[in-house]
Amino acid sequence: MRGKHYESTFRAFSHLLPDRGLVLDIGANLGVMSAYLAQKNSSWKIVAIEPIPLHVTVINRFLKYKQLINIEIVEKAISDKDGWVEMKVPMEEGMLQHGLASLEMQKDSAGELHQVHAITLDQLMEQYPKEVVIGIKIDVENHEWEVLQGGLQTIQKYQPIIMAELWNDLKKQQCLHLLTLLGYRVMYVNIQGQLVSYQGEDVIDYIFLPPLA
Repeated sequence: MRGKHYESTFRAFSHLLPDRGLVLDIGANLGVMSAYLAQKNSSWKIVAIEPIPLHVTVINRFLKYKQLINIEIVEKAISDKDGWVEMKVPMEEGMLQHGLASLEMQKDSAGELHQVHAITLDQLMEQYPKEVVIGIKIDVENHEWEVLQGGLQTIQKYQPIIMAELWNDLKKQQCLHLLTLLGYRVMYVNIQGQLVSYQGEDVIDYIFLPPLA
C-alpha cells in the first residue's frame, strides 16, 4: 500500500536526518530505500530489515552491484514479541505482490506463505550497543503498531525521526496517540511538497519529529 506522496515523504525524511548515526529500514522489501540512504550519506549506517528470503537475495545482489558497504541486512521481521510467525506475499490477478508482504494478511487469502523469525525493535538494538539511532522508516503493511510496541525503549532512549505508512484504521489512531504521548509532532508532506503539521487530513504517510527536533 502506497500513499500518493510516499516518495516525497521519504525524501523529506532523509533530509531531516542528522549527519551521522544509525538508520533502520524496517520492511526494506527489495532494498531500494536502503540503497538510496546509503548512497546519500556514507556516514550513516543503514540496517535493512527484511524477512522474505527472495527479497534478501535481491538486496544482497544490489548491494554488491552498487558496492555499498554501509548497509547491513537483518533477515527478520520486527513485531511486538519474538518467535516464528507466518508472513504472506499476497497474490493479485495471478501475480505475487512482493511489495505488499505482511504479517497482517487474512489466512484464507491467496498468496505465498513464509515462516519467518520475528524479534522486537528493542531486541534488535541489543546488537548495536554503540550505535545511536537517528531515524526509523517503518513500512510493514499495517503492522506498525506492533513494531512501535516492541520498540518503546529504543524510541524513548534515542528519540529518532520516524517515518511510517499508516492505514486508515484503529491501528493508525493507536500509533498517532502513542507517539504524541511520547512528545512527537505528527507531520506530513502536503500536495505542495511542504512538511506541515497533521490536523486530521486524509493521508497515509507520516513523519514524526521528536521533541527536540
